Amino acid sequence: MDKREFIKTVGAASLCTFINPLDALGFNLLNTQNKKVLILGGRGFLGPSIVEAFLTSGYQVTLLNRGKTNPHLFKNLPIIICDREKENKKGLKEIPQKYKDTYWDVVIDTWQKSPKSVADFLDEFKGRFGHYHYISSISVYDKWDKKFIVETEPLNPLPKSPRTISEDFRYAIRKTFAEEAIRERINNFTIYRSHGMRDFRVGGLGNPDAEPFWPVRFYRGGTIALPYEENHHMQVTDIKSLVNFILQCSIAKTYGSYNVAYHPTPFKDYVSSLIHATKVPEKMHWIDGDFFIKNELIPYKIVPFWRQKPKGFYHFNVQKAINAGLVNRPMVNMITDQINGYKSRYPNDDVQFGEIINGKQVKYYSAKKEKEVIQKWLNR
Repeated sequence: MDKREFIKTVGAASLCTFINPLDALGFNLLNTQNKKVLILGGRGFLGPSIVEAFLTSGYQVTLLNRGKTNPHLFKNLPIIICDREKENKKGLKEIPQKYKDTYWDVVIDTWQKSPKSVADFLDEFKGRFGHYHYISSISVYDKWDKKFIVETEPLNPLPKSPRTISEDFRYAIRKTFAEEAIRERINNFTIYRSHGMRDFRVGGLGNPDAEPFWPVRFYRGGTIALPYEENHHMQVTDIKSLVNFILQCSIAKTYGSYNVAYHPTPFKDYVSSLIHATKVPEKMHWIDGDFFIKNELIPYKIVPFWRQKPKGFYHFNVQKAINAGLVNRPMVNMITDQINGYKSRYPNDDVQFGEIINGKQVKYYSAKKEKEVIQKWLNR
């Protein structure tokens, strides 16, 4: 199947005109003038997108972080240097009194490794903010054994609450603990349960494993191998759409917990968006999924956006967020941002997937492996 035939077959639904959700819903951004927002983080993976959106919308933005990640960003903004991950609230207690006396209309917590630090912040700033936003994850759900999990499904069972910052838990439990700490302390919150966030930026700058495999693969062009499996879907969170939703929830004072992602998307539709974003694949081979697996191209672990189990993966229900005003921009726009971000980080296009570099296996699979699998498929 060539590119032209595939586009005609799948269509171009993802190219619908994107309307700014705040404009579409008639929000008056003048209402945000002089309102103060405190962003916990702000210079890491999704933080800059949040900062930029709130600045553009007229908020007075202050950052609170350790001053270690991307210190070159937002030098003109006030920043509270604070390490929340110190025992006995030591970092929080060192914050200058003028910031503690400030009333923050909005607080956005982008992420903390320690759920105890979330609880500590809420205790220390109790009554000093109007609306608290927390970036969470769909990993907080206990069982993923069915499709279209909604926000009321049971969350992970938890051990005893951490008494110290240093207590170590796996990612999903940390997120669940943080949510529990929020619900126990306040009711003026919005929790965003994301599903594999994608953006111009990546988490882990300089780490090839963090780079977007499929957008880079299509950007490079040539002959591409794709896994074929019935009912193959993918699902991710577009950070720009998420950020617009956070901004909208701030303005509208929308509270509660929300799954925030694209609707479950057929993988072929995602491929259509990849083609529209790059316009370079020469040919695609849709290869039986079992053949992929037989040749060590394992779903999820090696081949991204392909997961056979559990049932709920890539199938979370996002209708509550849609009803509350989430507008997901066309997927081709997200992919274009990813490619542009990759090109800015690697102008020589020299990331190598699936290779052994400095004794370590890089994620995904190599161009050599892909050619071998295609040739075996044609010769079968």
